[in-house]
Amino acid sequence: MKRGNNWSKTDGDSCRVVIPEIPTEIMRSPLMKSGGFQVFEGVADEFIWQSLYAEAIRGEKIVENSVDNPDTEEIRGGVPRRSFLNSSGGEFQRAFYNSPWMLDLLRGLTTPNVEPTGGNGTYTFYAREGDFLDVHRDIIACDVAVITCLRNEGVGVDNSGELCLYPGRLDEPISSIRATPNEGAVKVRLEERQTIVMYGGIIPHSLLPMGNEQSRIVSVLCYRAI
Repeated sequence: MKRGNNWSKTDGDSCRVVIPEIPTEIMRSPLMKSGGFQVFEGVADEFIWQSLYAEAIRGEKIVENSVDNPDTEEIRGGVPRRSFLNSSGGEFQRAFYNSPWMLDLLRGLTTPNVEPTGGNGTYTFYAREGDFLDVHRDIIACDVAVITCLRNEGVGVDNSGELCLYPGRLDEPISSIRATPNEGAVKVRLEERQTIVMYGGIIPHSLLPMGNEQSRIVSVLCYRAI
């Protein structure tokens, strides 16, 4: 495998995937030194949590997001297999997304260059048994992901519904990780009101299928760092 400077090309043939160098500033950042992710209590306090949850369940434009046949993207973005519901964020999430204190937090964890990528975040509903998101890295506009758990119902069995990260497999193509999903997996059960900040565009990750009677609602925000 060869390192390069483009997240979306192969080098000559399909067996040689070009993995870019991670910028030194990111490699030296507190977040990367902790494995590329951290789970926080209190980023969403009682008021923020209740307001985000209320906005999410109003559900004005909740849509099905389901893909059975993935594309062949090996590095970043693409169309991984998935099954969940989602909706665009509203006015309150937009304020949370763009708040100066949130940007200060992220710039201290990642790089001083972190900026919001757009006007809105999204709400994701893993509301049915089997809902999941296959291994992937986030799109170019989502170097840093901020995911806050708003609702977490049901008890998981055998890691069902957990976020699965691969901080030790940064240099591998996605197909390799999908073929050996237990190798190097770090599983995180995000509880209600907890927030995970992660280098979603760098660290491969997935959401394992939800179990029977499990459901989860999360707020998802994306930021540029590179």
